[in-house]
Amino acid sequence: MARILQLTDLHVFSEPGVTLKGIPTRESLNDVVRHILQTEAAFDQVVVTGDHTHDELPASYEAVREILSPFSDRLWQVPGNHDDRSVLRQVFHSKIGGNGSERINFQFTQNNWLCIGLDTHVAGEVSGRIDAAQVDWLKAQLDASDASRVALFFHHPPVAVGSQWMDRIGLDGKELLQQVIEADARIRLVCCGHVHHEFQFQIGAAEVLTTPSTGIQFNPAGDSPNFEAAAAGYRVIEFDGDNYTTSVVRLPQIKYIPELTG
Repeated sequence: MARILQLTDLHVFSEPGVTLKGIPTRESLNDVVRHILQTEAAFDQVVVTGDHTHDELPASYEAVREILSPFSDRLWQVPGNHDDRSVLRQVFHSKIGGNGSERINFQFTQNNWLCIGLDTHVAGEVSGRIDAAQVDWLKAQLDASDASRVALFFHHPPVAVGSQWMDRIGLDGKELLQQVIEADARIRLVCCGHVHHEFQFQIGAAEVLTTPSTGIQFNPAGDSPNFEAAAAGYRVIEFDGDNYTTSVVRLPQIKYIPELTG
């Protein structure tokens, strides 16, 4: 059995103690990693699905790199809307190929599973985008692989999540991605972030899941940004042959309360 850890929406600032709607995101990430190291069995791979920082500064990425250092030999990353590709590459240069602001993708094989990271970042925008060029790249990776199962990881969910305010900042081009997922029954798992809460949907043979943030938690209700008092969390995925199990784990206590709650 192989174990994958998904972390998402870290929103770390360059200075310790700086808060996002009352949540000290760097301290919260530290709490999450400490909890993982103390309570979880070892992970074979660790995937960060974007929004490493909130201010996109080199010092913020360096803080994330230090906190995630226990996983540095098994770390895979894609950007979110609160990321800068060039700075992310600069700080995590040993793990991320390419140059400057080029798209950031990854792929690795774990047991029977091909795991692919997609890049939905659009510079200067909160919403994301999947274009035809990246869809063609994805199809090429699928065609070249003899893996019996596929898992996709990226930031913006490829479906509407039923929240008025979240869906306004969703993924452009999601229909292109949906077509690929529906056409390849090997794709069984799609793990995303961006919406800071748990959500589940089905596309073809694939279960689409979102994961809570390591920091601030969103409430999908209402027509404007809404936050809730809930513990930080992460996702555990276990591959067993062609099958998988997955669950969200939240910290045992709500340590920080956001300034605005639903």
